[in-house]
Amino acid sequence: MNTGNTKKGVPKENRKRIRFNSFKFIRMICLTLVLLSMMSLFFKTTASGFTGDEYKVVTVQRGDTLWEISKNCSNNENIQKVIHEIKKINNLEHSGIYPGQKIKIPINF
Repeated sequence: MNTGNTKKGVPKENRKRIRFNSFKFIRMICLTLVLLSMMSLFFKTTASGFTGDEYKVVTVQRGDTLWEISKNCSNNENIQKVIHEIKKINNLEHSGIYPGQKIKIPINF
C-alpha cells in the first residue's frame, strides 16, 4: 500500500527542493575571505602605520633628547609623528628622558 509517500509521510510533490547554487556559494566565500583579510590589516596597523612588531632598544646617553633620537631614527618621516609613536610604545607621558633609560625605537619608520 504505497501512496507515493516518502519515509517521513510527506508526498514527494509537496517537498521543497533545495537547489545548490555554486556561483553564489563561491561568491560568498570570496567576500568572506576579502573581509577577513581587510579586518586583519586594519587591526594590525596603528594610526601612523607602525605595526609595533619591530623595534630596537636604545640606552639614553647624557645630553640625548627624544627629538634628537627621533631625528636620527626616522627616514624623512615627520619627527613629531615618530616622537608620538616612541612615547606611545614606551608609555611616556612627556618627552623627558634620562641617562641610562632604555627606550624602544620603531625600526619601520
